[in-house]
Amino acid sequence: MRSDAARNLVRILEEARELVRHHGPAASMDDIARNAGVAVGTLYRHFPTKAALIAAVVHDSVEQLAAAADAASARVAAGASPGAELHDLFRVVADRHAADAAVKEAATSLGALAPSLDGTVAFDPGTPERRAWEAIVRLLDSAITEGSIRPDLTAADLLALVNGVPRDPVPAAVRERYVEIVLAGLRTDRE
Repeated sequence: MRSDAARNLVRILEEARELVRHHGPAASMDDIARNAGVAVGTLYRHFPTKAALIAAVVHDSVEQLAAAADAASARVAAGASPGAELHDLFRVVADRHAADAAVKEAATSLGALAPSLDGTVAFDPGTPERRAWEAIVRLLDSAITEGSIRPDLTAADLLALVNGVPRDPVPAAVRERYVEIVLAGLRTDRE
């Protein structure tokens, strides 16, 4: 892809994410193109439908979370505490979840897959969803082995807890209190 086309794609995804956050799936393709500084034809050349654009925004968000999970796993492999990395990753995921509530709703309307409560996954191999899920499972297993996270916790539990994070427009202080309560409940040292 040419460098100008790559820049256009990045701007389109950024503006689409921002407009979908504020307007949900009702965000206008014309407004997205205008805010991204591209012609409507350029937008449609990349994304022939709004559903394709929203799917790309969701994919990009999940890709960023997968990269954060991979980075946390790499830090654990280099000697960092799995429990501390899992806590930090939970905060990253919780913040993204809160900020991207409309993106999440759009993902749900697109039929995004989620792990079942029995801990199995339905993500296709090689997808960022699968990569993120597997990195979280590795982090959780390492944190349990380390003894810093309660041994009965599952990755599906973590997903349920993230889904409970208060979303915007809830004040950040309320969200932070929820995250602190959750993180305290995950630890084995409940002091």
